[in-house]
Amino acid sequence: MFSPEILDPDDAPSWLEQVWPRGNRPSSIVAGINDDDCAVIDRGGRLLVVSTDFLNSRPIASELGLGNASDLGRLLVAANLSDLYGSGASPVALLVGAMMKRGSTTADFRDFMLGVRHQAEVQNVPVVGGDTKLGPDRVVYGVAIGEAPDSASLFLKNRGEPGDDLWVSGPLGDCNAAVVGLSRLNMRSSERDQAISSILHPSLPARQSAYVAQRRCGHGGIDISDGLGADLIRLCKSSNVGAVVDLASIPVGQLATRVALDLQLDPAIMAFGCGGDFQFLVSAHPSRRSEISDGGLFRIGQLTFAKEIFVRDRDGGRYPWPEGGHRDGRNRTFADEIWDLMSLANQVLRHRG
Repeated sequence: MFSPEILDPDDAPSWLEQVWPRGNRPSSIVAGINDDDCAVIDRGGRLLVVSTDFLNSRPIASELGLGNASDLGRLLVAANLSDLYGSGASPVALLVGAMMKRGSTTADFRDFMLGVRHQAEVQNVPVVGGDTKLGPDRVVYGVAIGEAPDSASLFLKNRGEPGDDLWVSGPLGDCNAAVVGLSRLNMRSSERDQAISSILHPSLPARQSAYVAQRRCGHGGIDISDGLGADLIRLCKSSNVGAVVDLASIPVGQLATRVALDLQLDPAIMAFGCGGDFQFLVSAHPSRRSEISDGGLFRIGQLTFAKEIFVRDRDGGRYPWPEGGHRDGRNRTFADEIWDLMSLANQVLRHRG
């Protein structure tokens, strides 16, 4: 008996790329489906950069019983702007769509939109439109519109080059550590407050993105929305390169470091969950190393001609990259998925190849 294949949204881009292949695109399309997380369109000199992102129907905050409608509005803005920052674009405007669950109150909707307004104002990005509907469940999404003066100022998923240094915009792991700590550990009050803040009040790397873009020194790039383990694979696959990452060079947040020590794990393990830190990866020629370091980014490795991805441990040994990252198709809670991914990374680290 025929059994239909269950949809995994993470597999969709490679099929959609065949439906709208590169060869059939107008010359004005600089980046289309599966070239980057953003679409890039040449509008006669300046580049229009556009991305859209849903907020999971049960985001981490809701799953853990944290926050309110206003917090979800702020997180929706952060998720959408993260795509622009991960490509080097400057945000111009936002559109927001909200399908509220039937029976929702006007106050629910207004609180959500006031959260959107707060985060948009913090990032100095106007909200210019959207749509509102009622349905069987809450579904919210955004459209982030950005711009760039030229192609050289952008760092796109398919532009990484062998020999490039690989950089990350800021510390990783705090969101993963927060989820693990809140769901599996008896955290002290101060740590619990920090964990909640890590989930509800992420810091966006707008300054680092603008710094690299203005100097036109970035080649490949991607925001780490699904976790370092998954998104580095996507960058390498799109750019047709491999990578070697130094474990000791991965910047880890303060909360992630403390939780890792409580669990007797290497702190870098905390970077191999589901993301949530809203940072980005960018590659650049080694000649720009000092310049990029001055911008506050962290060099974690190098892209290679070989297509494999490896981690180099603190003793210089190499072992396979721990694949991971959030996938809707797993149908797991974030708490369970993050724990499983970090456990897998820990097994790889303990059984070095």
